[in-house]
Amino acid sequence: MSVTITVPEEITAGFVVATDQVPGDVTVAIRQRLSGRYATEIAERLNTPRLALSGYRAADSPWDLSQVIGVDVEDIERVRHAARHIGVTCTLPVSDLPVGLHIARTAAKAIAESLCGVPVDLACDQVLTVIPFGRIGEFVLADEWLGASLPPYRNAGQCTADEDDIDGCACVDLTTRGLHRFGLPELEITDAACPHDLAALNILRTAAQRLLPLGRHAGEHVLPSEVLLTSEDFAAFWGGHEPVWDDGPVPARLVEVAPDQLGIRPPADFPGSLNEWLWDEIPPVLHELLSCEPDASLHPS
Repeated sequence: MSVTITVPEEITAGFVVATDQVPGDVTVAIRQRLSGRYATEIAERLNTPRLALSGYRAADSPWDLSQVIGVDVEDIERVRHAARHIGVTCTLPVSDLPVGLHIARTAAKAIAESLCGVPVDLACDQVLTVIPFGRIGEFVLADEWLGASLPPYRNAGQCTADEDDIDGCACVDLTTRGLHRFGLPELEITDAACPHDLAALNILRTAAQRLLPLGRHAGEHVLPSEVLLTSEDFAAFWGGHEPVWDDGPVPARLVEVAPDQLGIRPPADFPGSLNEWLWDEIPPVLHELLSCEPDASLHPS
């Protein structure tokens, strides 16, 4: 059995800064807030398909930001009631990934800072934090690129299943939003029980990191349906190199559930349910670790 991933020749992605200020020379604003390699890269790309800027009154904007989500309620309100939208769009050959995307998003964050605006990731429909997860010179998938997060625990109080019942419910559905801009299919885990929500999310994160290198190579990639998710994959998701668990890799099965979307399931020879797999076969640390600081010392700018 196998799955086929088709990576396009190029991708298009975008970010929007919602602001009430009238932008002046946005290029100057970017340069004032960035220096070194990133300033040079942005200067070389500006006003090309690799980094195009556009501005609109919010009433005339091509972007509907009414469904944007975020941690800060005030930021969401500012996005929805902003007077202006500044778009940052990039069309990139996949060989320029993930660097080209990182540069475009860095430019959007610099514009947001200069205009006291709120940056929005259009692929995930979510507000971005202005402070990056890692350092400015590095790409880390954990830095708000995946667009998948835990749902409200116990289905916002609706789930009444016994927490000790491994297969007590199927409340948790998780789907990535944003892997397509790396030339990859989105990933999903569905029908997980509430007590296993974090383990399911961490398996999703690990699988995304495992597939990420494929996005740099256009064309068809035929993969075995069973992949081995390693401790190094999970560490790399956070920007580190040190293994997170000591045991061997976790076998997981990929299944095609829709065009450009893969589901993650237990291996074909696993005798139990998805929830039994999450409970019995997934390293305990994946049931406990919600976030992890990047090992910046191993990632020079």
